[in-house]
Amino acid sequence: MKIYFTASVSSAPDEVKTSYKEIIAVLTNLGHTVMADHVLGKDKEDITSQTVDEALEVQKRMSQRKKQADLVVVEGSTASFGVGQEIAEALNDNKQVLVLYLPGKKPHILINHGRDVIYFAEYTKESLRSTLEEYIEYAKTNSDTRFNFFISPQIGSYLDWVARKRKLPRAVYLRKLIEDDMAGDKEYKGSTG
Repeated sequence: MKIYFTASVSSAPDEVKTSYKEIIAVLTNLGHTVMADHVLGKDKEDITSQTVDEALEVQKRMSQRKKQADLVVVEGSTASFGVGQEIAEALNDNKQVLVLYLPGKKPHILINHGRDVIYFAEYTKESLRSTLEEYIEYAKTNSDTRFNFFISPQIGSYLDWVARKRKLPRAVYLRKLIEDDMAGDKEYKGSTG
């Protein structure tokens, strides 16, 4: 899978930036191709010293890479307007986005945006690999077909509760219900189409 990784470069504290390399290493060890050179080894001075033409070229290259990616992974522990723009661009391109954050650093502004294609996952150094494996596997299965429908406010409230209480994306919960129903539907099993 091609994964575009992004995070705050200019305002993240060093302890958060250390996580960037860990995330990229885990993704690479899982066999994915990670596009992240725009984040690694960069700091505020690198960004502020760019000419307008250089900045536009970097932005163009980053946009192309997001379009090529199967999944966008964001380390969102540090608020960043630029990263927010990248997330919005990825969502506009119908890319699935996984926003990782360290304990106590949950990004609140995006929580209600694009619930079925943007996922939020708290991680620690110890849970990073399993968190990435779980959400990447979900993203693989969810990338095939997108299905939208309207629900009542009561159903929406319940799905929100399930997501918070069980730490399970709404779409994962709904998919499991349908898969369980399919498995028990004898008439469907005998159907050839």
